Amino acid sequence: MLLTSGIPRIAWVDELQRQDLYRRHTDFNKEFLSAHGQALAKYGRHWGQDPFQLWSRRWEYPYVAQRVIEFAETQAADARMRVIDAGSGVTYFPYFLCDKLPKCEVTCVDSDPSYPPMFDAINRNVGHRRVNFMQAMLQKLPLDDGAADAICCISVLEHTSNYGEIIREFARVLRTGGLLVLTFDLSLDGKFELSRDVAGDLLNHVSELFTVDKIDPQQELAAMDKTAEILTTEHVKNTQPDLLPWKYPMVKAVHDLVNGKGWTGGFRSKSIFCVSGRKK
Repeated sequence: MLLTSGIPRIAWVDELQRQDLYRRHTDFNKEFLSAHGQALAKYGRHWGQDPFQLWSRRWEYPYVAQRVIEFAETQAADARMRVIDAGSGVTYFPYFLCDKLPKCEVTCVDSDPSYPPMFDAINRNVGHRRVNFMQAMLQKLPLDDGAADAICCISVLEHTSNYGEIIREFARVLRTGGLLVLTFDLSLDGKFELSRDVAGDLLNHVSELFTVDKIDPQQELAAMDKTAEILTTEHVKNTQPDLLPWKYPMVKAVHDLVNGKGWTGGFRSKSIFCVSGRKK
């Protein structure tokens, strides 16, 4: 099943979950959590250990992995594959890539200083060093020009206002023809990150530096109006509310009210956008 770029439709997500492609991710993740639960305990208290218990990740991780694996298959069979997981957190994902791509080496980059001992403990258990961690800010990566073959950035840029600087930095450290795979949250009501206009500007930055594949990003943003068809937090609330991250809605609602967002009930009306492209 080819996972299409743009805003995922509910029907696509439902079909994905019936595929072996999805089961390969969930089975690997289950084994990863079982093997490394102790190392991940602190991370789990903050973000939740299981990425598939977050509403959008069931599409994002398979989408990004598929793009990276397809890209790797177009390269020389004996070529080393240098991947950056930008804003990585600590998840099964880089280890999944290394499992599927024997020549793959993944550098996970995040600003959180608590992550190095978690990666060290996991790597001792795994018994290889093809996944490593680098503490850094995404807008100033301590990497040489053209150092990477591919960059993955999963639901990170909605948390920053300097996405243009970060995208330029991604382009700097990618080699010509290298792959960028990017996902980010969309605010359907415009109250939170990223509104339609801001998302459009972000995608313009991407299109300036990367040849985006298979879709017109600006046209695809129009699907934000098709809320009955696309994957949204409203749909998840009505079908699998345990996948939403807002566990204390009244506290969040009061915070929103104080910050001029009106009464939100602590809920965020969101979808996601997925895009990939090659560095020009």
